[in-house]
This record gives sequence, C-alpha cells and structure tokens, in this order.
Amino acid sequence: MHPTQLPPVIQEQVLARHGALHRFRDLDPARCALVIIDMQRMFCAPGAQLEVPMARAIVPAINHMAAAMRAAGGTVVWVRSAFPPGPRDWHVMFDGVMPAGFGAGVRDGLQHGNPLYDLFDGLTPEPGDLAVDKDRFSAFFPGASALPAILRARGIDTVLIAGTLTNICCESSARDAAMDNFRVVMLADANAARSDEDHVAALSTVARSFGDVQQIGEAIGYLSARTTAR
Repeated sequence: MHPTQLPPVIQEQVLARHGALHRFRDLDPARCALVIIDMQRMFCAPGAQLEVPMARAIVPAINHMAAAMRAAGGTVVWVRSAFPPGPRDWHVMFDGVMPAGFGAGVRDGLQHGNPLYDLFDGLTPEPGDLAVDKDRFSAFFPGASALPAILRARGIDTVLIAGTLTNICCESSARDAAMDNFRVVMLADANAARSDEDHVAALSTVARSFGDVQQIGEAIGYLSARTTAR
C-alpha cells in the first residue's frame, strides 16, 4: 500500500494554519457522498493500457468505506470515465498531449460497451448507489458530468474522494469540488497512484490548500459519531 500519513512537514503546516489536522470532523452522513473515481478495468486490470497496479490493492478499502457510508445513511457514487464521440471530444488530450496512437486506444477503451469501461472485478456496487460518467479528468469540472447537480439536489455538501489516480482524476476532482463550494475529504488509504511520491504529493496539496485528508478509519469514526449523536 501507499504511505497513508502526510509527511511531518505537511502536518506541521496544516496544524499551524488550522489548529487541527482535520478540518471536516463533523461528517453528517445525510450530507455526505463517497465519490469513487475511475475504478474501471482500464485502470485496474493487469496489462490494461492505463493500468495502476496499486488500484487493485485499494479495492477492499473502497468496499469497506462504501459499506460504512451506506450503513450510516450516506450516498455512494461510482464515477466512470467515458469519452463518446461528439462535440465534446477531448481532442487536445487524446490527439495532442497523449503520444500518437496511445490516445486513440484510451478513447476507444473508455466507451460504453467496451469491457475496459466497466468497474473492476471485486468491487461491490449496490442497487441504491449512483453511477455517473465524466468526460474530463475532474468529475466536478463544469460540464464534465451531472455529479454536482445530482449531489446538490440531495442536499449533499461534503464529498469523500476515493479511487485512482490520486494525483490526476482524484486530485482534479477534489480541487474542482472545493472550487464549487463542496467540502472535500481525500481518503488517503482508498486512493491509488503509480508511485508513492505522486500519491503523497497529491494528498499534501489537498491538505494544505483544498480540503482535508483522512484515513478511512477516521472518516468512518466521524460518520458514526454523528449517527450515534442523533
């Protein structure tokens, strides 16, 4: 597993600025959503084009967190990348930033009907969960998905982010969610990147400037405390 503790220097900076490591300890399940990013076969399956090996290791943690969120009365959302052809085709990314030919494989793989689009084996979505597609790295980028409107319609103002990659789609979603006035918690032991360095750097950025970073055990404790107090 990746390191799940913020580096001491980051902890010191957060403490100096906020007086506590965790800003969002008052997690009301009715106002919280666990947002699980891109846990698809394209990112998780061995040998897949965008394989993140560590993503397979966080499957049990994500399932555990999802079960706890449901039990507390919160919302679970499975967000998948999907890039259908049309006016929103992200040609700058697929035909420019990505190497020639590579982008076409990613675009084709993340289409409805392609097995690589599907959630990875071992994940345990349930009928009451939500499923949302996004067509940019961030699920909260304007126009990228219906997620912000769906959450607000349910009275949700706090998102707990899990999935992959910590430093790309998860961090992008965290940043944009914060910009869009959602309270953001990144779950340190339920995110995965391609290296420990990438993972820790992303968590550090969020902790310093965009939201909170918690372990799933901490988040479950805060959710349970609010539920018990009702």
